[in-house]
Amino acid sequence: MQEQGKVKKKLAVPHSLAIIVVVMLLAAALTYIIPAGSYDRTVNEAGQTVVDPNSFHYVEASPVNPLSIFNYVYTGLDNARSIIFVLLAAGGGLGIILDTGVFQAAAGTLSRRTKGKESLVVAVLMTVFCLLCVPINLNTFIPFAPLGVLIAASLGLDAVVGVSIIMLGGAVGFSCGAMNLSNTGTAQQLAELDIFSGMAYRLFCMVPFLIVTILYVVWYAKKVKNDPTKSYVYGIKLDNNLDISNIPEFTKAHILPAVATVAGIGYIIYVAIFGSLTNQASTAIFIYMGFIVGIVARMPVNKICRSFVNGAKGMCSTAMLLGFAYAISAILNAGNVMDTVVYALASVLSVVPNILQAPAMFFMHIIVNLFVTSGSGQAAITMPIFIPVADLVGMTRQTAVLAFNFGDGFCNFILPHAAATMGFVGAAGIPFSRWFKFAVKLFAIWCVIGSLLLIVATMIGYA
Repeated sequence: MQEQGKVKKKLAVPHSLAIIVVVMLLAAALTYIIPAGSYDRTVNEAGQTVVDPNSFHYVEASPVNPLSIFNYVYTGLDNARSIIFVLLAAGGGLGIILDTGVFQAAAGTLSRRTKGKESLVVAVLMTVFCLLCVPINLNTFIPFAPLGVLIAASLGLDAVVGVSIIMLGGAVGFSCGAMNLSNTGTAQQLAELDIFSGMAYRLFCMVPFLIVTILYVVWYAKKVKNDPTKSYVYGIKLDNNLDISNIPEFTKAHILPAVATVAGIGYIIYVAIFGSLTNQASTAIFIYMGFIVGIVARMPVNKICRSFVNGAKGMCSTAMLLGFAYAISAILNAGNVMDTVVYALASVLSVVPNILQAPAMFFMHIIVNLFVTSGSGQAAITMPIFIPVADLVGMTRQTAVLAFNFGDGFCNFILPHAAATMGFVGAAGIPFSRWFKFAVKLFAIWCVIGSLLLIVATMIGYA
């Protein structure tokens, strides 16, 4: 009996929070190893804070005491507040919708009508979310992670597939940066390029990325369908509030709530494409959508309110994970090591063979992303440094921006301190360690494809 207890203890899956705390300690350790350095920063004509590429200098070391890492959690929560507020509001609104049973009934109908065609459903939905995330920030869809889990469960698949449908499908549309205003727009402004110029090649890049991503997820889905023990979350009780044991039939009572839900989601897409989908707007839309669905479903007022509060509660653990995750960047900033890393990477690029310089810049942005997960923040730090380097080595500025897109985007789905990863994984209740085992192989494939596309961009003089 004692040996069995030892085996069970050995096989325990580490909680996502435990992994983040370990990474926080590693970040603090890096502030003792990497010399502190800094670039001078100025405000350009567009009002953006950018670095002076010729101003790097070493500064007095300011290592972070590992015993003080929790002092930075408040800073992390404060930095993540805009995402957290949207998640809480969206969790409340979707909590009402889930309690009407409309999503569960729709998922059940979908599963019955597509029996034997699960792979096609996964492929179509991933393509939809890929296209949605061309103009819309992927983080907007974090609250839909539990819905992806519901759809996957109705198809006889696991939660990993459910999250992948939304997260990895959207990852391709977001990371290729065809119309990504915050990331591509910021980088192109700093590179003195017209915003969204060169869009055709970025749209082309989406095709191979999307194909391999769909094939990877479908391959895994088939493996799990044939043998549930192959699932990365097999035997694990997921930390979410979803009841997938009893999926109801879709009835006439679900029609009005379904119409109101589709209208709300459609309005989010409309505002994102034709207007400005701010965090404040997203928060309001999710609240309105939830309450309207509750009213047309004829739910009692008290039940609507309870469902809203319970839905928001369900997002609290995800919100706290984001706060801890954002604390990692705060620790590295306090240690003044980020600029030193960027300076070292820029110095290396000039000795890389011409044909491999763009892929090298891609991997450099991946390294920078370990320190700065914000796309616009990373652009503000790296573009003023990497663009002059690109000019010197004969790389087009458009190629340099594409390397930034790939490097900033794709690794956000395996990092424990990235908002997208912890948001989706936390909302679905999947342990980060299990998600990482699944996603890291796909990330390696993404790196190969991204490198090949950047080599092609170099060869054609992408401009």
